[in-house]
Amino acid sequence: MTGSTSTARLFHVTESFASGTAAAIGDYVRNYPDIEHHLLYSTRAEATVDTASLTQFASATELPAGTPNRIRFLNRTLREGRPTAVHAHSSKAGVYVRLALRNSPRSPIVYTPHCYAFERRDVPTVVRSGFRFAEWLLSFNTSAIGACSPRERELSQWPISRPRAVMVPNVTPAHIPRHHRTSAERLRIIGNGRLGPQKDARFFAEAVTTARETGADVEATWIGGGDEEHVDLLRAAEVDVTGWLNREQALKTLASGDVYLHTARWEGFPISILEAAAAGLPVIARAQPYIHGFDMPMTIERPSQLGPLLKALGDPETYTEQTELTRLAIADNTDDAQRTALRRLYDPLFENMT
Repeated sequence: MTGSTSTARLFHVTESFASGTAAAIGDYVRNYPDIEHHLLYSTRAEATVDTASLTQFASATELPAGTPNRIRFLNRTLREGRPTAVHAHSSKAGVYVRLALRNSPRSPIVYTPHCYAFERRDVPTVVRSGFRFAEWLLSFNTSAIGACSPRERELSQWPISRPRAVMVPNVTPAHIPRHHRTSAERLRIIGNGRLGPQKDARFFAEAVTTARETGADVEATWIGGGDEEHVDLLRAAEVDVTGWLNREQALKTLASGDVYLHTARWEGFPISILEAAAAGLPVIARAQPYIHGFDMPMTIERPSQLGPLLKALGDPETYTEQTELTRLAIADNTDDAQRTALRRLYDPLFENMT
């Protein structure tokens, strides 16, 4: 890190320190170790924080409840903490930080959307347009954007304001349990994530149902919980819903599957795909913009397209081939690649600071 010292202080701010966002922040800390990393966070009721995961931070402080309180708290805390830079993670944290602070060379603001809110498909077009306009306005108070995928970097090329945009790939996790086929005939399909409009449980349920109707011998499991409407929908399609599991249990359940099916309508880039590939599962991804830039070997646009792919995967040779092609599709999501990207993102902020 050219011209920087170990006294540089980076404050990470997140509205939801859980799931993929928590994993991504942890990776950033591990892959950019030569500064002090501090955390300001809040949690979700369904995803408690593992206190052991906080030991990597020089300090960890929970945000108060309520948007106005959080903005005031951040304004006061970050001024007193005198960070060298602030990194806001997720759309809500991006709003909090950029309303609380003024971006400047002495205290630059970095922002990672982990999926822009205007990518949502569960709100009217006029609302999405409002989200996009707000992001454009806030981009004027931003030094750099760390995008988690080629798609997100493309969306971060704002007119007029033009903060630096660097693609910082999510990292293929280490220490993932490896998959072992337990049946030569039946395939176990795995889905994963918080059940709500984003993950599109209806698409998953219809895909599993139509695959069975075409003769595919499958069972299906969804790792996670969420809205009861979506839980009930999956269970009506004879999909086992695990409810919320800790990370160790979730990864063990993932590795017990044979195929990972990702049906989300919008994403940044899902770490669950990386986890599945690391576990040795072939991935079938919904053909949506978030996979642009990744040569995913198996994609579907409609639920009815799942059955033929599953039948093909019943052949051991095809299964092995598709598993390897899945691994190759995300082969650049490595610690080395992320370290290089983080240097491009962070080094200009810390050079010449002592």
